[in-house]
Amino acid sequence: MKRPKDIRVAPIEWVEILKVAYPFLHEKAGDLVIFGSQALSIHMKNPLRSKDLDMLSAQVGPLQMEQLSTKLSDLTNVELRSISVQSRMFGPRKMTTYAIELRIKERPFFVEVFDRILDGRAPSTLQPYVEPVKRWKLEVWAPDREATVALRMAFRQPEGISRFNATRLNAFIDENRRSIRFKRVRSILKNWNIEDWVEKNLIDLYRRNRLRIIGDSKIIPGIERKLG
Repeated sequence: MKRPKDIRVAPIEWVEILKVAYPFLHEKAGDLVIFGSQALSIHMKNPLRSKDLDMLSAQVGPLQMEQLSTKLSDLTNVELRSISVQSRMFGPRKMTTYAIELRIKERPFFVEVFDRILDGRAPSTLQPYVEPVKRWKLEVWAPDREATVALRMAFRQPEGISRFNATRLNAFIDENRRSIRFKRVRSILKNWNIEDWVEKNLIDLYRRNRLRIIGDSKIIPGIERKLG
């Protein structure tokens, strides 16, 4: 059987995008945090392939993204396709996503900046848990390891945690096992008041895929009793 084509781009390719996008937006906007799968990759020996570059900022807007698109389109093997703005409501909260659609060696790739996290909460929610990290000859701000684990367990329903994302998260935890404090992950979930949300994700993940997140019983005590 023919394997499906992997549309994700190699780390060497998205890192070149990061090297342009992060310094540019950081200079323009000030507060800027690496998000999504790059928050995993920045703490892994072998970065992950990716279909997008996610960043978080409350100060980036259409003008900065328009300017960034021009700089990115000057890169070799990069083609600009479109710039878009999308908003999503979570009750009274609104999350806006600014996206630049590119083609990198004919593969689709998106540079996305979110102005909110989780279910539309302000970026300041994450502020106590971000740290400067040096990687790829860049200094960037990223969630610390525990906050990264918390965020990657908090995918919104009904999708929850996919098998693919669970496998990636487990690889991250396994590689960083000596550095991750599971009790601190639990504390972050409590501070964000999302323990029930994450517990449901973990239960659904196990029932669908018979897959557990490493250290889940330390993060959600008693989770084993609910995995039947």
